[in-house]
Amino acid sequence: MKRIITALILVLQSSGAIHASESALDGLRSAVPPSALETVAAPEVKAPAPSDLSYKFDRVRNDIRRLNSDTAWLRSDLNRLESTARRIAQTNTADPFFQGELQRKAWELSRYANTAQSIGMDLRGLLGQAQKDQGLNSAARAIETDANSLLSRAQFDIENSAQRLEWAVRGIKPQLAGNAQWQAMDISRAARDLAGKARDISGDARTLVSNTQP
Repeated sequence: MKRIITALILVLQSSGAIHASESALDGLRSAVPPSALETVAAPEVKAPAPSDLSYKFDRVRNDIRRLNSDTAWLRSDLNRLESTARRIAQTNTADPFFQGELQRKAWELSRYANTAQSIGMDLRGLLGQAQKDQGLNSAARAIETDANSLLSRAQFDIENSAQRLEWAVRGIKPQLAGNAQWQAMDISRAARDLAGKARDISGDARTLVSNTQP
């Protein structure tokens, strides 16, 4: 009889311990905020920009760089023509090659202005496709740097040199100038057009940097 009573006491003690453990566990569960028990979401990894879009950025930058390179000698060419115009005006001696050189330079400047217009259209197309991406933003900043260089050359070197050339040609007597004055005006007009297109490119490049800033 004594053994039975002892076993019953042990069973009751064991049941009490289990109940106490369950009560303690329930207390811990109630103390932890429900949000802490939820599964933590993994941070979202943004996919890189499509390779074809990156290629378009690089192509626009290369086109601007090429135009920068092609126009690098225009200032010296226009200054040389200005010197020829002043020599003709001072000596009253015609130059048989002068009008032909002016005509070629007017055509060349017009072609560069058309190239700048084409680049500007491609750049504006990128504004509608731009994404917040670090790689694209770096490419956009490179485009802006090259665009600012183009604007500086077109506005302060080419346009000013073309205007001085026109003034020098106006100083030539009409019988010696022939069509030179009209050609010099065409050069000035094309130079202003190039500077205007370069200004648009620079402004759009600045917007592109903002549109791609992560």
